Amino acid sequence: MQPLDRIESLDDGPAVGAAFLYEGRAGQAVRRLKYERATALGAPMAALLAQAAGRMGLDRVDAIVPVPIHFLRRCSRGFNQSELLCEGFDRTKVRPDLLRRVRSTRPQVGLSREQRSRNLRGAFRASPAVEGLRVLLVDDVLTGGFTMRECASTLIAAGAAGVQGLVFCHERLASARGPVA
Repeated sequence: MQPLDRIESLDDGPAVGAAFLYEGRAGQAVRRLKYERATALGAPMAALLAQAAGRMGLDRVDAIVPVPIHFLRRCSRGFNQSELLCEGFDRTKVRPDLLRRVRSTRPQVGLSREQRSRNLRGAFRASPAVEGLRVLLVDDVLTGGFTMRECASTLIAAGAAGVQGLVFCHERLASARGPVA
């Protein structure tokens, strides 16, 4: 897998770094982790993601927050893939308690852009403890950026000093292999 190490600013959202394109072995690893419950992939993927964060300078934050999944989805899946991807970071900075999903939503796969945006509105709630913190949001894959934008705006509204994102794979860049930012 060839590292991407690219940072892109989302429209009306945070800057998001991506370790890999959502293709080949990297894309396969995400799909196997998430849909086939291949949790043994979590540790090596987490190590690769933490290394990428260091190379892109995204690890200079106060808190690292995995994108939360709803309690019901966690019960059915058995784990949150974003939490597994945080295991390669300094454990004292990983703060899943700062953001939670308060409303169950449909999976984003297969939804139109408008449906994806509407699906996530009001789905997250941030802890007041986020006030003044620089946060790195971690997720497995970025497609349209709706989840990342909604999480970031929720954290900012609760007083976070700044929010950046980091994903293992970036789907939107799969056809745009421009220069590394």
